[in-house]
Amino acid sequence: MSRRMHPEALEGFLAAVFQKLGLPGGDAAWVASTLVQAELRGVSSHGVIRLPNYTRRLEAGAANTRPNIRVEKDRGALALMDGDNGIGQVVSRRAMEESIARAERHNVGLVLVKESNHFGAAATYALMAAGRGMAGIVTTTTMKNVAPHGARAPLIGNNPIAIALPGDPPLCLDMALSVVARGYVLQAARAGKKIPEGWGLDSEGKPTTDPNEVLKSALLSPIAGHKGSGLSILIDALLAGLAGSNFSHQVREVGDYSGPSGVTHLFLSIKIEALVPLAAFRASMDAFCGVLRAAPRAMGVERIWMPGEIELERERERREKGVPLPPERLQEMAEIAGRLGVPMPEAVG
Repeated sequence: MSRRMHPEALEGFLAAVFQKLGLPGGDAAWVASTLVQAELRGVSSHGVIRLPNYTRRLEAGAANTRPNIRVEKDRGALALMDGDNGIGQVVSRRAMEESIARAERHNVGLVLVKESNHFGAAATYALMAAGRGMAGIVTTTTMKNVAPHGARAPLIGNNPIAIALPGDPPLCLDMALSVVARGYVLQAARAGKKIPEGWGLDSEGKPTTDPNEVLKSALLSPIAGHKGSGLSILIDALLAGLAGSNFSHQVREVGDYSGPSGVTHLFLSIKIEALVPLAAFRASMDAFCGVLRAAPRAMGVERIWMPGEIELERERERREKGVPLPPERLQEMAEIAGRLGVPMPEAVG
């Protein structure tokens, strides 16, 4: 049975765990806030389910708790940053801040990051730019979990893309290039449930409803067949090629604690006011979305949602009622709490 937890209590617990494992207080609080934010928005694939892997990587010394994050190449609006194998969320916050700062000076700011780790939900960083009145675009390489079109060997990632624009509310799309994020397959496996056919393939390249077979094969189904596969290949080639870093087939998965992951990210900020007043841009976005919301609805559809609206509605509801966590998440948290000597947060009610 699922239990609900106050987001503040859950965030405090996660921060205590990360601080216990060596992260400075501010960094521990930031990583915790990103996981809780994902849970609030209903993106549980990038929330508390990631805690066991993150803690094991830190305990094994596979990630750097106090990285020397630095700009390695400075080319004005363009920069290459070395994350020094830091926790992905910590490295990525620094990189998006750098991207925004460069956009303030140059109207656009593009920061590539090498030597990082899994950074959670891409929307976290795109929304940082939107909150500063800019357009934010974020993508990343991942572990190999998709086959090139026509193959049955996982050699490319499901490299997610997030785009956020300021508006009321902000427009925000965050999507993997697989039918679902791997986290949802992992979630089903830990809950002992089947997955819908079409989410992934077994080792023979055949559709399966067994999440463990998909985790074993590392074959998520790409969106739109060859189109999703092709887009993933191009993202992989662009990021790894420009940064001189690992391609997805060289990235260590989050469950591999033997060393650095070698993930590469891209953060792009665009200063809207360089071309149009921000108020006018917001007004045009709101008017555009109004037209789309008023479109004739298909049978059985009650509301036409804009990208990011469902997540915002969930966040409002969960801030009031608490974050729902299934039994397997609670069990994982309890095991980590006992291992590290960190008190478990109380459930709502």
